[in-house]
Amino acid sequence: MEPVLIASAILLSILIIVSYYVTNGIGTMGVPMRQFALFLMNKAPVGLVDLFKDEPGSGSRTWIKYGAGWFLLATICGFIGIWHKYDPTALDSLASIGWSYDDGSALADFTTAVMGISFTYLLVGGCLVAVSRTANNRLASEANASMVALLYTASMTFSLILIPIIFRFVDISDEQSIRDFITLMTTYVVSSLLFTAVLMNVLATYSTRAEGTTSITAWFLIMAIVAKLIGSLYHVFGEATDNTQVVWLSERVLDGWVPLALIFALAYHVIPYAAKAPVWSGSLLNTNMILLFVTVPPFFMTEANAGELLQNIGALLLTFSILPLFAGAINLLATASANSGNILKNPGALSATLAMFLLPIFAVGSYFTSMDILTGTDKMLTMSSTLDDGFMFTIGGLMMLSAIFSSYPLAARKKLADPSRGNMAAWFMMFGGLAATITMLIGNFTEKAVLDSGVEDVVASTSGFYLTAAAMFYLVAISVILSTLVLIRTSTSSQNLVELTSSESDVKTYTLVEGTTTTIQQLIGRGVGVNTALVVGQSVNDEGGSTVIAVSATLHNDEVTEFPEQETVEESSEEEDVKGPDKELIMLVDYLKKTNQSVFEFFRSIDLDDSGSIDGFEFQQALISSDVGEYPPWELEGLVAAIDLDKDGKINLPELDIALARIAATYNSSDEAEESLSDTSEDSSSEYTQASLTKLKKAELIEIAKEMGVSTSGTKSDLVAAILSA
Repeated sequence: MEPVLIASAILLSILIIVSYYVTNGIGTMGVPMRQFALFLMNKAPVGLVDLFKDEPGSGSRTWIKYGAGWFLLATICGFIGIWHKYDPTALDSLASIGWSYDDGSALADFTTAVMGISFTYLLVGGCLVAVSRTANNRLASEANASMVALLYTASMTFSLILIPIIFRFVDISDEQSIRDFITLMTTYVVSSLLFTAVLMNVLATYSTRAEGTTSITAWFLIMAIVAKLIGSLYHVFGEATDNTQVVWLSERVLDGWVPLALIFALAYHVIPYAAKAPVWSGSLLNTNMILLFVTVPPFFMTEANAGELLQNIGALLLTFSILPLFAGAINLLATASANSGNILKNPGALSATLAMFLLPIFAVGSYFTSMDILTGTDKMLTMSSTLDDGFMFTIGGLMMLSAIFSSYPLAARKKLADPSRGNMAAWFMMFGGLAATITMLIGNFTEKAVLDSGVEDVVASTSGFYLTAAAMFYLVAISVILSTLVLIRTSTSSQNLVELTSSESDVKTYTLVEGTTTTIQQLIGRGVGVNTALVVGQSVNDEGGSTVIAVSATLHNDEVTEFPEQETVEESSEEEDVKGPDKELIMLVDYLKKTNQSVFEFFRSIDLDDSGSIDGFEFQQALISSDVGEYPPWELEGLVAAIDLDKDGKINLPELDIALARIAATYNSSDEAEESLSDTSEDSSSEYTQASLTKLKKAELIEIAKEMGVSTSGTKSDLVAAILSA
C-alpha cells in the first residue's frame, strides 16, 4: 500500500478520536488530566514561566501583539518583492550590506515564511480569546501562553534572520545542508513542542465549560493544532526517510488544513458575536467542519509524485474541497446578514465578513491552478504562486485584522480605539489585496504569452503590470500600518469595555395583553428594562410608587395607556395540575432559586459561543444539567415555542427572562416566590458580575473577598478576578 494512504488513514483516525472526545469529554479522567496539564504549564520550564503575568487576557494579548509586529514586517517585504518584479535592480544599492542580485526567490521565500508566522500568531491569539470566554474570560495559564508566544518568536527569529546573518560572515562547508537542518528543527520540531503547550492550555481551558456544551471555535482550533502537530511529525519523518509522498501530505495539512481551520475558527466567533445572531445553518456548519479535513485544499499545492490512481484520487478530493469552503463562507455571510448594521459598524466583523466574501473567489481560482500543478503540467506555476500570496495577504490579512479589531479589545477589556480607522483599514486591505492579485495575474499571463512567443525582452512587456500591482499593494501596507496604530491606541486607552450592562428603567411593572405578540426590541423601546416586572394577561394595581404600563403586545402605534382600568382575571384553581411546558419552567425557576443564579448568569453559562441565542439542543442540555430532567427531542419543540416570542426557533435572554417571569407571576403566589423571581431577574448586590464589581472601591472589594475566603492581595483587577473565579 502507498505510504500516503497509510499516513492519511492514521491522520484521519487521530482527528476522529480527538473530535469525539472534544465533543463528549473524557469522563472522570478530565479533572486529573487538567490538573496535570496545569502543573506542567505552571512549573516548566522552572522559573521561566514565573516571569510572565497570569492576569486574564494577557496570553492572548501577547500573541496578538507579536503577530502584529510580524504582520508589519511581512507586508513591507511583500511590497518590496512586487516592486522587485517591476525593477530587478531596485535593491542593488543594498549590496554594501550583503545584498546580492537574484531572481527575487529568496525574498519571496522570506516573505512567505514571515507571513505564515504572523498569520499563526494573530489567528491563534484571536481564537484563544474565544476559548477563554468559555471559562470565565481567562485561559488555564495566561503566563504559559505568553511564554510560548515569546519562545516562538525567538525560534523563528533565530531561523529566519540570525542564521542567514551568521552564515554571511562565517565560511562553513556544506552550508546549505546545515541551514536546511536548522530550519527543519526550528520550524517543525521546536514549534511542535511549543504548540503542544498551546494545545494543553486550550484543552485545560475548554474542559471547564458547562457539561453537554460545545464551542465551534474551540473545535476548529483544537483540530488545527492537532493537525499541525501530526503534519510536522510527518514532515520530519518524510524528510528523514526521503519519502516524498509523506512530505506532500504534510504540506497539504500544514499549508491547507491548518490555515483554513484557523480562519473558520476565528470567523465563527467574530461574526455571530457581532451580528448577535446564531449560526445560520447547522447543515452547512457540519459540511464545513467534516469535509474540510477529508479533502485536499486548493491553496499552496505542490506536485504529487505518485501514480495515476493516486493522482486521480487527489484530483477528486481537490474538487470536493470547494464544498466546505463554499459552505462555510455562505453560512457565515448569511449569519452576518441577520444584522448587517452591526457588522458594518464593527471593523473586526467587517474584516471577517469581507474575507468570507472573497474566499470562494480565491478558492475557484486556486482550484484551476492547483489542478495543473497536481497533475505535473506546471503551465500555471507562476499564477498559482500569485493566487497563494493573494490568498494570504487578502483573506488571511482580513482575518488578521479581524483578530486585531475584535479579539484584542475583548482580551484587553478595552473599547476599540478609532473604529472608523479600523473600517478604513479593512476596505484598504480588501481592495488593495484583490486589485494587486488580479493585476499580478494579468502580468503573469502576459509574461507567459510573451515567453511562448519568443520575445526576448519580457520585462519591458510586463513591467507596467507589476508597477500597477505594487501601487495597489501599497493600500495593503497602509492598512497594516493603520491597524497597528489602532492596536497601540487600544492598548493604551483608558476606556474599559463593557460588553453588556443592565438597562436601568423607571418602569417597575409592565403588563402584556394576553393573546397578542410582540418583540423584545419593541418592549425595550417602550422603556422596559431588565429590572421591570412583567405581568402577562392580568391587571396590575398602582400602589403609588410604581409606574404601571399596559400596552397591547401588537404595538401597532405609538399610543401608550398609562394606569389602565382594572380588569377581572379568572384565576385557576390551586388544585389544578400543572401540565405542558410550564411544569419544566417552574422547575427551572426553582433551580435558579436554589442555586442563587440570575437568568442572565444562567443564560451566559449555556450560550458559550456568545451568539445571543440558544437553540433547542442547547436548551435541552441546559435542562439536563439543571436537574430539571431530560426532555425528549420530540417534545422539545413545544417548550421552545412557549418561550420563543418572535418565533425564530431560537431563545434569547429577554425571551427566557419573560417566560420565567410569566411562570412566577402565574404559579408563585407567595411573597417568597415573588422575591425569588426578582432575584433571578436583576443583578442584585449579592450577585457579583464583572460590571458590578468594577464599580466598587478597592476597600469594598477587599471586604467581599474576605467574606468569600479568597485572596485579598493584588490590584483592583486581581480582586475582581479572584471574586469572579470563586
